[in-house]
Amino acid sequence: MKRYIFLAALTLAGSAASINADNTVSADTLVNVTEPSSLLITETPQGITLDIKSTDDNSSSTILIADYNDNATVSVNQWTHRFQAFTSKGCAIGVKAKSGWDVISGGLNIGLVNSLDQPEGMNLQWAKSFEISWLNTLGVRYSHKSMAVSLGIGLDWRNYNTTTRRHYMVPDINTGVATVPYPEGVTPGNSRIKIFSLGFPLLYTQEIPGTSLSLTAGAIFNLNTHASLKTTYKNEAGNKIEEYSEGISRRRCSFDIYGSIQLFDGIGIYARYSPQSVLSGASVPKFKPLSIGISLFM
Repeated sequence: MKRYIFLAALTLAGSAASINADNTVSADTLVNVTEPSSLLITETPQGITLDIKSTDDNSSSTILIADYNDNATVSVNQWTHRFQAFTSKGCAIGVKAKSGWDVISGGLNIGLVNSLDQPEGMNLQWAKSFEISWLNTLGVRYSHKSMAVSLGIGLDWRNYNTTTRRHYMVPDINTGVATVPYPEGVTPGNSRIKIFSLGFPLLYTQEIPGTSLSLTAGAIFNLNTHASLKTTYKNEAGNKIEEYSEGISRRRCSFDIYGSIQLFDGIGIYARYSPQSVLSGASVPKFKPLSIGISLFM
């Protein structure tokens, strides 16, 4: 194996003479070149040589720098360096390696939730229901060229709201949640179901080369750890009344299908759908959430 180092040296004779005259420190000089020349250092199993050739091709010479004889001992040092740095590329912060694995945190999703297949008359409103989620509170990601696969843990809050003046939601022993008319003389307000989930997203991301676009798709396994029901309205005296209860019959475990498109660095749109009903039980009102909104810091 040969290693070549090419050096271009332009040396004037007058300058060399001046340097030698002023320099009082003795030096170990291998060769003194006083005309514009090219230098080529070559290493072979036989040794190291230096080829000197003038730029005008009038002269050339070869000097043996090191002779690798049969009894010579040659020592070679080699090392590798892997780049690691704190990064915020794509607004997902973490410790990122040049390739391979990195630790990530990101994916703030804010959207509206449509309650699909809800019972007639329940009136959960898409425009009044919302979701806030931190998709990867902490996760790991393996990247290779323009693709990546990640697994993380995240948080999700979903609120299913109704502001109809006809009824509000209350806990029910038989169905978990039921609707009843507002009391006479009160001013109707807001009634909502809130579900908190701990999610484990497994996602695949594909960047579109030459653009800022990237596509993400995958599934999220959810542990639905908390559910509550709250209604607010004003009584005849104008005082605010709040009715709150916990322990409604939520589905303990569920999974979502997730997809997003990143349009610019850290900004995109997402959709999240669960094929399972939010509430669980034989007689509970069943509906399936579909969230659509803005995705940030992916």
